Amino acid sequence: MIWADLRVLVLDTGRVWWRTLPQILAVYLLGWLGARLSQVLAIRAGEWNSWAALAIFSFGFLAQLVAIVVMLQIVGRELGVRDLIPAAEVADDDRDTSLTRLVSITLLPFLGIYAAFGEVSARAAQLANEQLFRSGVLSDAPSVLGTLHTAATEHTWALVAGLVAIYLLRRGLDLLHERTGRRVLGLLVALVESFFLLVVIMGGIRVWQLGRIWLTNREFMAWLATVRDAVLDALSVISIRLPAVVMQVIGFIADEIWPLFWQALAQPVIWLAVAALVFGSQVLSLAELWRKSNPYLAKVPGSTVFASHAERRRARGAQPPPAGIGRAVVEVKEAFLGDIDDKYLPTFHSLRLVLRAGVVFLGAYVAVYSAIVMAGNAVEMLTDQLIGGRPIDFWYAFGPALGLLPDLLFEPLRICLLAVAFRRCLELFWAKTHDPATEEFPDPMRLADPIAMHGRIGEPAVATAKATS
Repeated sequence: MIWADLRVLVLDTGRVWWRTLPQILAVYLLGWLGARLSQVLAIRAGEWNSWAALAIFSFGFLAQLVAIVVMLQIVGRELGVRDLIPAAEVADDDRDTSLTRLVSITLLPFLGIYAAFGEVSARAAQLANEQLFRSGVLSDAPSVLGTLHTAATEHTWALVAGLVAIYLLRRGLDLLHERTGRRVLGLLVALVESFFLLVVIMGGIRVWQLGRIWLTNREFMAWLATVRDAVLDALSVISIRLPAVVMQVIGFIADEIWPLFWQALAQPVIWLAVAALVFGSQVLSLAELWRKSNPYLAKVPGSTVFASHAERRRARGAQPPPAGIGRAVVEVKEAFLGDIDDKYLPTFHSLRLVLRAGVVFLGAYVAVYSAIVMAGNAVEMLTDQLIGGRPIDFWYAFGPALGLLPDLLFEPLRICLLAVAFRRCLELFWAKTHDPATEEFPDPMRLADPIAMHGRIGEPAVATAKATS
C-alpha cells in the first residue's frame, strides 16, 4: 500500500504539474510580485508612519495566500476533486465559490503556519534590515518592529483596545459584505483581517517574551529551582547518575526529536489540512461522511462539522432571539461564535480528517513532501555557493530575484502535491465505504492500483469507474 501511495503521489503530481505549469506559474509570479511590492512600499511608508507600513506589509501575506488558493483551485479542477460529489447532491455554497470567503477561512491557519515555522519573523527581520539599509545606521527613524515592540511593551492596554476596534471593524465590514455581496467589501475584509492577525501574531510574540522574562524574575521560579535541585541531589546517590541521564534525555528530545517532528512531520500534515479547506465545505463534508462510513445520501444540511454556523443552528431548531437587551446579547454571542465556527474550527476539523487517512498514506505523503523541500533547499544552497561573497548592496538589489529561482521550480510542485494528496485521501475514504450495489462508487481494489485509477489526469474518479465497469 505504501508503494501504491508513493506511485500515486509522485506520478500524479508530476503529470498535473506539467499540465497546469503555465497557469500556476503565472499565478505564483503575480503573488510574488504582490508580496515584493508590499515589501518595497512598506519600507517607503515606514519613513512617515510605522503602522501604515505594517498594514502594507500584511498585504504581502495576503497576496501570497490568494496565489496559493488560486493555484490549488486550478490543480483541483484539473484533478476533478469536486467532481467526486454526485451531481444530484451538488449545492451552491459561497464558501466553495467565493475567493474572498476562501481567503477569510484559510487566512488564520496560513499565517499561523508561517508564524509557527518562523516565516513571519524572517519576513519581519528582512523588512527591518532593508529599512535600515535604506535609512542608514545613524538614522533615528522608528522601525516597524520597534514601533510594534514599543506598543506591546509600554502601551499594552492601548494595543489591546486597538485590536478590539480592528476586530469590530472587520466584523462590521463582514456583515455588510454578506448583505450587499460586493466584492470590494470582501477585499477590505481580507485586508483588515490580515492586518489584525499580523499584529496579534507579532505583538503576541513580544508579549509572550515579556511574560517569560517577568516570570523568570519572580521568587516563585526560585522556589521551583530549589525544589528541582533538591530532587536532583536526592537522585544523585544512584550509581547510574540519574540526574545527568534525565537531563541528557530531555536535551535530546528538545534539541533533536522535537525539531524533527515539528519541521518534518507536523508541517506537511498541517499544510495538507489547510489545502483541504480550499476545495470547499461540500468536499470536506463528503470526506467526513465517508470516513465515518455513512452513506453520502443520508447527509442533511447542518449534519457535519464543516456545515456553516447558520446551517447547524437551523438543524438544531434554534428559536428566534428575545427582544431588548437579551436580543443584543444573543446577537453578539452568535456573531462571535459564528466567526469561530465558520473561520477557525474548520481548520481543526480538517486536520482531524486528514489524520484519519492512515499512517501508511501519511508516511508516503510526508516522504514526497520532504523530498521536494530538500530539493528546493539544495538548489538554494547551490545558488548561494555559486554567487556568494558579494557586498550587501548586491543582495539588496538582486537577492529577491535569486531567491525566486528555486521557488519557481519547487513551489508549484509542492502545491500540486497538496492537491493530489487530498484527492488520495478522498479515494481512501471512498474505498472504506464502497457499496458494490451502488454504481457511483469505484471498486476499492482499483483504488490500490494507481495506474488503473489514475491513467488520465483530470478525469473524475466516478467517470473512470463507470467507464471501466
